[in-house]
Amino acid sequence: MAAPRATDEILSALQTRLENKADFSDLIEQLGSLEPRELARLQAEYDKVWPRLRDAYLSAFETEAKGQNSGASRQASQAAIRAARETFHAVRSMPEGPMKEAVKKRSEPAVTQLRELLLPSADRILKTAGGPLSTQRAQVLRLGEFRDGILQAAVAIEEATTVDRVRAEEQKIAASLSGLPRDGLRIMEKNRKIAEDEMIPEGERRGIEELNETRLLVGLNALLLDPGLCEASRSHSEDMATLRFFSHTSPVEGKQSFGQRAALAGTTSSGENIYMGSTSPKSANRGWFRSPGHHKNMFHPAQRRIGLGNYGTHWTQMFGR
Repeated sequence: MAAPRATDEILSALQTRLENKADFSDLIEQLGSLEPRELARLQAEYDKVWPRLRDAYLSAFETEAKGQNSGASRQASQAAIRAARETFHAVRSMPEGPMKEAVKKRSEPAVTQLRELLLPSADRILKTAGGPLSTQRAQVLRLGEFRDGILQAAVAIEEATTVDRVRAEEQKIAASLSGLPRDGLRIMEKNRKIAEDEMIPEGERRGIEELNETRLLVGLNALLLDPGLCEASRSHSEDMATLRFFSHTSPVEGKQSFGQRAALAGTTSSGENIYMGSTSPKSANRGWFRSPGHHKNMFHPAQRRIGLGNYGTHWTQMFGR
């Protein structure tokens, strides 16, 4: 193995590799051979330059992201959003027979398009931006990788998450341009607090949040998490699994209807969906989305509250008005 390089020599070699777009993994390996004092000096010198380069890139990324979300681009997006929502609700209003195929062919593509238009992602922003910004990003990520190498070699108090933090900032900038309504986002934030306070299982919380995001995408209100409906839903899922039935009508005395089950949990319900076959809330939501009757429950404009309850591969989703 080559003798450890001094700080100045390492920085000079790094600059040359960057200019030539050459690999520098061997330089990162050599960092482990440096004395702690030399590593501290290397980080101090590196951090005189790193913040400026990082911030210059993130500023360019933010400028590009805002540009993609303004002017003619924004007007075109608004027209596409209206058209996609009209398509979605036209399908939702169909009789259940013809609706089944239309959900797959028209509703799902409409939601995918709305997600792209209303939930900007760093990847989509970079793809639209093209060459110069991508080149700048590649260099910043490589520099971040080297800085993480310094931190790992030094066993620093600071975690070696330089690259991760750049990516997180990109996503934060993208998320700030979300087209979802603020009142709906506030309800979703309130739901997270309710879920934490009431110790709602994470899978149930995620399933509720996923549906709420889709409702906001298609222009509907977000639903408030009702812990009582979660309790009633979870209980019915457990009953179905343990008593081996799959129905909205329960054989358990006093719990025959979803209305009775909601009342036992101290709340009210306007509708119920049931699903069997996966431990994933995403799978349950997808199954309900593609089933016309369940779909109509999920996206009824009059719904105001929601509960989701899981037991094994059984799920129950309840709504309230």
